[in-house]
Amino acid sequence: MLPSHPSTLKKRRRYGHWLTATVLAITLLTSYLVWLASEHSLEHERQIYFDFRVRQLLQNIEQRLQACEQMLYGARGLFAASQTVDRDEYRQYISSLNLDQRYPGIQGVGFSLLIPKAEKDRHVADMRHQGFADYEIHPAGERDIYTSIIFLEPFSGRNLRTFSYDMFSEPIRNQAMSFARDHNRVSISAKVTLLQETERDLQAGFLMYLPVYKNKQPHETLDERRAHLLGWVYAPFRTQDLMTGIGGERENDLRLEIFDGEQIGEENRTYGSAPIQDARQVLTSRQQIVIASHPWTVLIHAEPDFQARVASDKPLIIAGSGISLSLLLSLLTWQLVNGRSRALTLAETMTTELRESENRFRALADSAPVLIWLAGPDKLCYWFNKVWLDFAGRSIEQEIGNGWAEGVHPDDFDFCLRHYIEHFDQRRPFSMEYRLKRHDGEYRWLLDNGIPRYADNGEFVGYIGSCIDITEHKQVRIALENSNADLSRFAEISAHHLMEPTRRFTSFTQRLRRSLSQYPDALNDDNINTSLQFLEKDALHLHGLVRDIQLYITANQARDSVGLADAKTAVEAAVRKLADKIADASAIIDITELPRAYIDPPRLVELFSLLVENALLHGRPNNPEVPLRIEISGVSDQSVSRYYVRDNGTGIDPEYRQRVFEIFERLSYHNGKAGTGIGLSIARRILASCQGKIWIENAAQGGTIAVFELPNIESKHHHEE
Repeated sequence: MLPSHPSTLKKRRRYGHWLTATVLAITLLTSYLVWLASEHSLEHERQIYFDFRVRQLLQNIEQRLQACEQMLYGARGLFAASQTVDRDEYRQYISSLNLDQRYPGIQGVGFSLLIPKAEKDRHVADMRHQGFADYEIHPAGERDIYTSIIFLEPFSGRNLRTFSYDMFSEPIRNQAMSFARDHNRVSISAKVTLLQETERDLQAGFLMYLPVYKNKQPHETLDERRAHLLGWVYAPFRTQDLMTGIGGERENDLRLEIFDGEQIGEENRTYGSAPIQDARQVLTSRQQIVIASHPWTVLIHAEPDFQARVASDKPLIIAGSGISLSLLLSLLTWQLVNGRSRALTLAETMTTELRESENRFRALADSAPVLIWLAGPDKLCYWFNKVWLDFAGRSIEQEIGNGWAEGVHPDDFDFCLRHYIEHFDQRRPFSMEYRLKRHDGEYRWLLDNGIPRYADNGEFVGYIGSCIDITEHKQVRIALENSNADLSRFAEISAHHLMEPTRRFTSFTQRLRRSLSQYPDALNDDNINTSLQFLEKDALHLHGLVRDIQLYITANQARDSVGLADAKTAVEAAVRKLADKIADASAIIDITELPRAYIDPPRLVELFSLLVENALLHGRPNNPEVPLRIEISGVSDQSVSRYYVRDNGTGIDPEYRQRVFEIFERLSYHNGKAGTGIGLSIARRILASCQGKIWIENAAQGGTIAVFELPNIESKHHHEE
């Protein structure tokens, strides 16, 4: 073969250079585009995590302030439960709340009394008579209406400055107090400087108010609320102290700024400072939350520590791999020009490396150890991770839309769909348990947690969810429930079989006394009489004990349909049931109007019977000339119905108030009587099964108050197999 012409060789060489340069440019451009897509993907992952942390932070703020709202409702309940609240009673109640530990940022809980102009002088004289010789309402001046802070606990330190202060005279506080009064709800003020502030550590603050109306006076309309207002319970807050620890263990990841109202400006900044400009600080979210009908604007910025939470080496890996691949492909092209065999070898090597690179990329993308799904605003799922697809044994084309629901167990399908749609429509996070078919045909229990997602502009963009397999946990829980059920059934049957010999014991003891009546000498024998008395007493006690054990075992089981039961009707039934014991004790029973309770009627009758019987047994006054009086009353608010059973006895020492609810815990009293030690345990067990609670208080005028609560709305029970 003749050698190629030099011009031909030159052309081939030039062609090889151009071809290699073209391949290098194309591959570098492709690598750049892939790197750019990876950067966008990384930013998307950071944005998802940032949105989650933002929602978590806002939820923490709202929950902390909601806890303070509930605390004010409790303080208002103190006024509703008494005709008058004295200073010592108020101090003891607030002290029991442990404000420092449970409510960070709160400076105290106070009560501001409404004082018409005509009653001002009498009020000042009364306060001076209570020991406050220099008492004056401040600031001074003539006004149609005055208010005065007469209670504020803890009543020490900075809080002493606020005593007798007329908050209604200051416009910002006036606006919040008026809103609370007119709407009968919690309200908060705009940004203020609290009277407690000093020149050191000066902070912005705000106040939370809840109106208190006069007892037994209507306040349904605006005119009634204004006419029958007694005052306000309120709480002052220092914003910086309130937000301490709000971000949890990763608080340094995010910088928080809070502004009063809907505008952003230094004049209405209540918390935080403007962040230092940093090129790495690229994530910022502006949110608005409404606290007690008052808007706050919240700015949340990602700090450098946050950026490190999301792995950022993937774009670098792709960029390095892309450049390497570009150089290798260019070298391969050059070698193709010079030799086919070497080019094929290099091509095989490159193919292997490309396959390995792709596998590493997919492993990185699907490394999460949970089943993950994404849904759009239309409620349809559009993406599932590899772990989900491997679990289901189906392709993503089969799963998208509503295809995934084909694997849901038929018994769980309606609940799962209804739960998903209800929370989706309300844009609320949810958690649910259901069974999903695995690739081998076995249904596995999953715990599915869904969280709504929002764009930077606040637009709702769908949900992200994650599932974990809880089958083994579920099986253990079901086995434990079955075991408990078997144990309860055994105890119930045992108590039932014990009842008949107990009745015979009582009956034969009575027959023995009747038989001995034919032998006067025997009945006149003190030893025989004492023995018979012990037998009769023990027989009655054993009969009552077995009966109470039966009631305790079945206390958590509804005996009729659960609904809103008439509490007053239940009390009247309990009084009829205990008529003989009430007559023997010469007791006086007072019953007021009672709110309805969410429970089955038979157990509500049993509750009141147990508490009235306990009062008959242990509530008698020390003075035998004073009759036993039992008062039954109740109140209701937005969440619970609360009931009180008061007696005028000697009361219970604080150390025993919890012990009396323990099974077989009995207290000895001056009358020498003691019950079976199960009655109050039965009451607690009934209430626990209804999501209620019970406790003991000592009445201010002496005696004991048994208090129990029941939810006044139907609870939404979690779906279980």
